[in-house]
Amino acid sequence: MGSGYKEYLQQHPEAAAPNTQDRSAGSSNTTESENGERILDLSEWQGELTKKQVKKLKKEYDFIIIRGQYGSEYVDEVLEHNSNLLDKQNMKFGVYSYSMYENIADARYEAQTLYNRAPKASFYINDFETDSVTSGSSNKATAAWYDEMKSLAGKKKVLFYSYENFMLNHAESAAQEYDGVWLANYTTRPESPHVLWQYTDEYYSKILDQNVDASYISPDVKPSWFTKKSKSN
Repeated sequence: MGSGYKEYLQQHPEAAAPNTQDRSAGSSNTTESENGERILDLSEWQGELTKKQVKKLKKEYDFIIIRGQYGSEYVDEVLEHNSNLLDKQNMKFGVYSYSMYENIADARYEAQTLYNRAPKASFYINDFETDSVTSGSSNKATAAWYDEMKSLAGKKKVLFYSYENFMLNHAESAAQEYDGVWLANYTTRPESPHVLWQYTDEYYSKILDQNVDASYISPDVKPSWFTKKSKSN
């Protein structure tokens, strides 16, 4: 997650000014700050979680986010283990797909594979940060991903993840259809409306003993909103 954003920063160094946020604040036991409550997102790069780690995570976080797949063909190596363990420990989690869809049909299929691989997730995220669409518009394909996932996930939330510049240029109208937007910006809080702000990829987690991606829940959004089912589809 965030690889497309990091490539953007390399190509636009003016957008990579030092972050005023404390990236190493993980040495503190608190998960909250003036920016909102902190949430971690993990993938196979962080390895398999242990029961002990999950119990500690559950005490500090309302939920975490894990990767499910990279496109439709590659399944995250620790998805099955981590999702089963989180479920057994009754810790809520969201799951994301690093999207590689090339058209509308492909987008729908990627949504289907993500849902089928993680049916017990509390919510789902379309991580669209690289323009892989070769047929039709990226807006229509991204909207199709949401429609397909919503038809499967029902009242569970479906979020859109990207960085602001990419979203505005490739999926602005489609992103507005999602239940919420999650934006990456390692310098300052994004200007566009969002429910999550990924502010760093260098947050040191004492529980996991390594650096991980971290985000803040927007101050005006309750953590329970992510895992609570909507009243209507």
